[in-house]
Amino acid sequence: MTAIAVTRPAHVGWSRLVAKLRGEDGLGLVELLIALLVLNVGIFATLGAFTSAATAINRASHISTAAAISDKQMETYRDSRYDQIPSTGTTTTSVTGADGRTYTVVATFSNGSQLTTGTYHGSVYVKLVTVAVKDPADHNRVLVTSTSTFSRCTQSGMGSDSAACQS
Repeated sequence: MTAIAVTRPAHVGWSRLVAKLRGEDGLGLVELLIALLVLNVGIFATLGAFTSAATAINRASHISTAAAISDKQMETYRDSRYDQIPSTGTTTTSVTGADGRTYTVVATFSNGSQLTTGTYHGSVYVKLVTVAVKDPADHNRVLVTSTSTFSRCTQSGMGSDSAACQS
C-alpha cells in the first residue's frame, strides 16, 4: 500500500462527511453568538468602570463640601477676638452644605504654649482649635479634620497688654 492510498478515504460516505466539515454553512450564527458574548463582556466592563467613577466623584464631592465647611468654621475663629475663643471644651453643630446634605461640625478647644526652653520663642497664651466635619448619613464618618493655633499675641483684640506675650 502506498502513502497516497492511506491518506485517501476508502469509501464515498467519508468524503461527504469531510465536505460537510469543510463547508461554511451554519457558522455565521455561531460566530455571531460569540461576537455578541465578547461585546457584552466589554459593555459590562465599561458600565462597571462608569459606576466606580460615579461613586468616586460622589465621595470627592462630599469631602470637598466638608473641607469648605471646615475652612469657613476655622475662618470664623480667625476673625474672632482671642478672648471669644473657648479655652477648653467641645462644641457640636449641624450645618447644611452647598450640596444640600447635613454635616456635623465638631470643634474641640484646648490651651497650649509655644514657649521653648531657653530664650523666648513664643507665647504661653495659645489656644488649639481642631475642627472635624462628620457625615451623619455615613455613621458619622470623619470627612475632614483641620487644626489651628490661635495666639493672644497675634489674634485681634489683644489690646495694649503686649507684656503678657513676653512671658
